Order: sequence, then C-alpha cells, then structure tokens
Amino acid sequence: MIGVDGGARAAAPLGLTLHLIVGDFDTLRAEEVDAFAAQGVRVARSPHDKDATDTELALLAACDEGASRVEILGALGASGGRSDHSLGTIALLAHPRARALDCSLLDATSRIRLLTAPARFASDATAGTVISLIPWGGGATVSTERLRWPLQREQLHEGSTRGLSNESLGAPFVEVYDGSLLISEGPSLRDHAPME
Repeated sequence: MIGVDGGARAAAPLGLTLHLIVGDFDTLRAEEVDAFAAQGVRVARSPHDKDATDTELALLAACDEGASRVEILGALGASGGRSDHSLGTIALLAHPRARALDCSLLDATSRIRLLTAPARFASDATAGTVISLIPWGGGATVSTERLRWPLQREQLHEGSTRGLSNESLGAPFVEVYDGSLLISEGPSLRDHAPME
C-alpha cells in the first residue's frame, strides 16, 4: 500500500496500512512525513522539480515492488480540480509498465481501465451501471455483450463520444479487436442526472 504525498492522509480513515509514501511532499507536511517514518513506513522523497507526477512515481514504485495489480484510489479527486493532472493520471494507464499490470483508477463513483487489443474484459457491473467506452490513441474496433446499446465489431472513432453513457444489463463483456479503449464503469444511471 503506497501513499502518494497528501493522499497518504486518507489511508487511516479507510483502515489501510501504508508501507511506503512517495512524493515531493508539497501537500504532506514535514511533521506528517516524520510521523509516518516513525511508524515504520518507508519514505521515498523526490525533488519538487521533476519530470513525473507523484502518482507516476508511486506507480513505478509499485512495479519495482513486483505488483501484478494496481488500483489507484482517489485518482481523479486528488488533483485538486486540476484537469491537467486528471488527464495525466488517466494517461498513466498507457504507461509501458502499467500495461503489464491489471491497473485501474478508482474514485468515489467509477473505475477506469485501459484495454489494448487484442483484449477481452468481463465486468461484474450490475444492471443500470454506466459503462463508457472511449477510444484512446486512435480508433478502436469493439464488440460488447449485455450492454443496452451493443456493438458488433464496430469502430469507435477517436474524438467521438459515441461510446459514452451506455448501460450495463448485468455483467457486461467487452472485446477489443484493434486499438486501445478506456472503459469507465459507474455510477448507476438512476443515481445521477443525465449528462449532455
């Protein structure tokens, strides 16, 4: 379990035990870093001027530790409203080292993962869950099962919103034949007003 800078504060309320904290510690105070270290948590401090976000450094640390599965909790809410950080965090799913993992981003309402062809994905999303399919880095050829609007070896074009806001009919299945596809699962359509 790796805490990313100020995100390390969220571990205790969630009942999670940290093994490592990573970052330049611009949002985690020095006394908090010292307190984690005193509890036996390893500290990986990076310079403030660096070529990677703290989240990327944490992802690489997880890879170095031998992780086969990575879930980045609070991935999009941790950016403090900065869309550049949110986009960069989503782009981490395409990091060469992340592609070898079962890697996903989780926030309060959804899970995002990247599938690169050839790939098959079986979801446990319940009926009514929003499933959005977004081509990444070009178009993607996709088939689906158990979605309200199924696709049969159809092309989703980069820059098109055609794959947004589909609806699970229960345990949907997605197959990607060509290209890369972001899959966002959640929340339930019944819980939120429609998006335009």
